[in-house]
Amino acid sequence: MKTTFAAMGVAALGSIIPLSAQVTETRETTEVQEHADGSVTEKTTTTTTTFSPEARTKVVKYFEPHKSAQYGLPPAWVTKVRVKEMPATWRTKTIARGVVITEKERPYLVEAPSDLVGVLPAPPAEVRYYVAGGNVIAVDKSYKVVDSIQIPSVRIVVDE
Repeated sequence: MKTTFAAMGVAALGSIIPLSAQVTETRETTEVQEHADGSVTEKTTTTTTTFSPEARTKVVKYFEPHKSAQYGLPPAWVTKVRVKEMPATWRTKTIARGVVITEKERPYLVEAPSDLVGVLPAPPAEVRYYVAGGNVIAVDKSYKVVDSIQIPSVRIVVDE
């Protein structure tokens, strides 16, 4: 028999910034499996997200006016994004939480401009926002992806 228990909590990271502007959610899921011999196995998974559903919507809306522009990016960004050199998966897929951006890939990250950061929740001190291909990502100081939003209007197509 397999039973799943889920516990959710929201962690407030400070009192200086209003809670509505700062969102970090930690979700812990514990699976308990009882075996025929009477033994029990527990597996706990912890997931932390930075982007609330409202922040995700704001990011999509931020890029929407540029959907007919080259790559679906704001014109000033087109020269910053090294399209042909970036990892191919960044162009078409969501960058998964927990992925570490390697030193070789870091030059292809574009630091999120202040007008985009303005629509995002205030990040914890060790988190920075970047645009990686068709994604807006939050990474920690070790370049581990904390959260990611794939932008549907960004279409990075490379003519080989």
